[in-house]
Amino acid sequence: MQKTGCSGGRRLIGYRNSYMFDGSTVRFLYSYVIIMSLYIICDDMDERGKNSTKATAEEFGSDRTDRCIDLMRPEVRALLDLPLEQKIKKSQEIIRQAFKKYKTVGVGFSGGADSEAMLHMIMKIKHDVPILFVDTRYEFPETFVFVEKLRKEWDFESLTTVRAGEDKVEEFKRKYGAGTPKFTLAFNKHHKIDPLVRGIKTLNFDAFMGGIRGVEHEERAKESIFSPRSNPKHVRVHPILFWRREDVREYLKRNKLEHNPVYDKGYTSLGSTLDTTPNKDPNMHERAGRGVARERIMKRLRALGYN
Repeated sequence: MQKTGCSGGRRLIGYRNSYMFDGSTVRFLYSYVIIMSLYIICDDMDERGKNSTKATAEEFGSDRTDRCIDLMRPEVRALLDLPLEQKIKKSQEIIRQAFKKYKTVGVGFSGGADSEAMLHMIMKIKHDVPILFVDTRYEFPETFVFVEKLRKEWDFESLTTVRAGEDKVEEFKRKYGAGTPKFTLAFNKHHKIDPLVRGIKTLNFDAFMGGIRGVEHEERAKESIFSPRSNPKHVRVHPILFWRREDVREYLKRNKLEHNPVYDKGYTSLGSTLDTTPNKDPNMHERAGRGVARERIMKRLRALGYN
């Protein structure tokens, strides 16, 4: 800004008397202050919206499935409406291909219905597959019991449990506030992602099979069935990427398989006790009961190694 003479000038409040401005400069400054004030208000509202822990119908309504379908790769989307029998055959084909192509293949098992159905198919093809379970310390008590029950009944030959060396939840709560995006990022990285990645690295897996489905989340919808990763170098394999929730339920029913009892309490998707709530509204998406903050930062989590 330049100094001006007194003639025709106005003094801007708060400035030294020696600094004078003409009318156009004052109007410009006034408009700038108004615009910046609105920007700050909108930015603050946006941040509060991001930090909200309540699922909204706009984000987590039943039409979220359609949004996910629109984001799917054409070759994956083409499999979505196949009859279950054909989906099973395609999944088995993917599993056999993985065992044939890669030397050391591991499987992720969370105790949830998706990974249970996937693991059941895998063990029919290769029973002695190494299984990895990530214990965040905050799984539902029923989940621990269910995993142990299946381990005995299905006769797992190799089940490795990985967990973080230290529980940092209280530290993260103090630092970031419980349920905020920063807390969610720190918790999942320390308690879930880092142990998972360390397990894959320690067990020297060339490929790692996970039970994700494309209709669950917009970021998962973009996935490929064989997905290369670099840290550590391996391939994520997704045998049921094209399955719907109803397919998983029907598979468990046909094979007379028990499911995790937590589902009977109104949960439609299982995570940790810190960020999973019942989802009893039929108009909401299946993951509406999951941590809202995590759903919104899933892209960042998956870049770190989240499934």
